[in-house]
Amino acid sequence: MTTATRPTLGPMMSLTCFQYLRIGAEEVAERAPVVAAGRKRGAELVDQLGLRGNTTDGAKITSLLDAALGVNGTRLCLITSITETADGGYEVRLTEGACTAGQSSDTPLCAFTLGVFVGAIQALSGRVLRGRSAPAAPAAPLSASTSSTRSNWHDPPL
Repeated sequence: MTTATRPTLGPMMSLTCFQYLRIGAEEVAERAPVVAAGRKRGAELVDQLGLRGNTTDGAKITSLLDAALGVNGTRLCLITSITETADGGYEVRLTEGACTAGQSSDTPLCAFTLGVFVGAIQALSGRVLRGRSAPAAPAAPLSASTSSTRSNWHDPPL
């Protein structure tokens, strides 16, 4: 991915524009390419930071990804915690996710964000993970887990 920025507007864009892009892509091609784009972003972020294979510790992963994706980074979301689960997966808790800001639905909404976390945690930990998501509702679980077992992540709407 190019690192070129716009000289006047800089590297950020509006949340509204991002949601139109995400929703449009999902309407045309379903969630798979949006999740794949997120996975690619997450893995490349870890590579850009020189952290591939760095840790499996949930607290350290939380700290590293919060610095990159939170208020002092790209502002994708605020990470509350990432904890390792007994099945080798991770429970990710976040707020103010870009995919769900101001939204609620009977269907999952966090395809890109889920992909980013699966790609990043996979690159950091060296574990092959599979992401799953749930409808966007208060405390709705999204997950990143190994093989077919399930771990949760939560992105409650504001």
